[in-house]
Amino acid sequence: MSHPTGPRQLGVGVTLLSRAITSLTRPWALALLWLLVVIYAARFVMFKLPTPPAFTDFNHYYVASVALRMGSNPYRSRYDALATSLGLNLSGLDLENQPPTLLLLFEPLTRLGPHTAYWIWICISFVTLVIALCLLLRDTALNARQALLFGALLFLYPPVYEHFYFANFQIVISLLIVIAIFCMRRGADRWGGLWLALATALKAFPVMLAFYLLCRNRWRALSWMVMGGVIIGLFTLWDVGLVSLSFLSTFGFTTSRRFLEVPAYFSVSSVVSRLFWHGNVPLSPSIDTMRRIVIAVAELAVFVLTVSATAEVSFDRCWRAFSLWVTAMILLSPIAEPHYLVMLMVPFASVADAAAQGEADSRAIYAAVASYLVAFSRYPLMLLHHEALGSVAFFRIANQFWFLAMLLAYLAAYWLATSRNGAQHDTDLVPAAAGVSDYS
Repeated sequence: MSHPTGPRQLGVGVTLLSRAITSLTRPWALALLWLLVVIYAARFVMFKLPTPPAFTDFNHYYVASVALRMGSNPYRSRYDALATSLGLNLSGLDLENQPPTLLLLFEPLTRLGPHTAYWIWICISFVTLVIALCLLLRDTALNARQALLFGALLFLYPPVYEHFYFANFQIVISLLIVIAIFCMRRGADRWGGLWLALATALKAFPVMLAFYLLCRNRWRALSWMVMGGVIIGLFTLWDVGLVSLSFLSTFGFTTSRRFLEVPAYFSVSSVVSRLFWHGNVPLSPSIDTMRRIVIAVAELAVFVLTVSATAEVSFDRCWRAFSLWVTAMILLSPIAEPHYLVMLMVPFASVADAAAQGEADSRAIYAAVASYLVAFSRYPLMLLHHEALGSVAFFRIANQFWFLAMLLAYLAAYWLATSRNGAQHDTDLVPAAAGVSDYS
């Protein structure tokens, strides 16, 4: 039986969604939406953004970088006294677990006072987000109005504000991933591999993207990712010294119960562990072994599913299989915090691009939209918690929505990557030129 090669007939829900997008891309609707973005962002900066000495991840980067510059070992020597002298709140977390390359990159900001450095870091994060968004949308099939709609929706996305609230590093990682995509689409696999190497050196978990390169036989990008990682590692070791090797001993600290039991964390290891833990009751050795086995099985299942989906794809049209690995990377990271979801701009853009070309599986569209909306649906429960209208259970239940949003995003990326739509029109991340090899 023959199958049509044209775009799939989409369901009623997608048709209604298409009409909604058409309405939202009218000039007056876009103007109102961007006005809402400006008002919401201004309100957040003026009333919600915590500045030093209030606790943020920026405080940890700053204090640990100062400790490193002073010759101390922030991975083994507690730096609470140093934080107190700098007037920064660490919320009881006085040991560092970030890679030494990140601290080395952050070190120039420590030449400035904490307040000045903080606002410079916020500005850097904002500019980085804008650049990542522009590069990401540049190669999509979205027209100008659709791109403006996508940008507005991203700037209203709750994880973006979570990221700025804690002044974290994931937007920088998102930019490095987007630049790697941008390079590989143009045949610059060397540069793509180097940018992924830098992302891995800064936050470690992007090393998962090496498996995408392996599955897609992108040997040049993979070899340059490895060589770049070695070069960056040697430079860090030369500048920081043997102290940098102490970072390797922090994995147990990062994956300890203190972190994994946080309700908002949604990595596979966090979610599975919380199914076993109740209150402060310690697990017996046998039950804890069972917990570790279940984590390993669940992580292996995600990994195998992602590898098999990538292997099924003849051509990775518009980074669709790569987007799947971005979602898998987040799920398989040691701990995944809400601001990690800012990296979902990559799979969201991939789904939007496929939908604009009429090639998206309707399930992928439904799952992507649901993932986006679920991130907002936690707000009513959080409001009840903050207004003391309910128990702390509201807080715990609301934070489970992060995992649901992540799971839906993974399903969207999986269904998009494995869709047979447009198979006869697919091209790889690098458009094939006659007589030109990907390895030339």
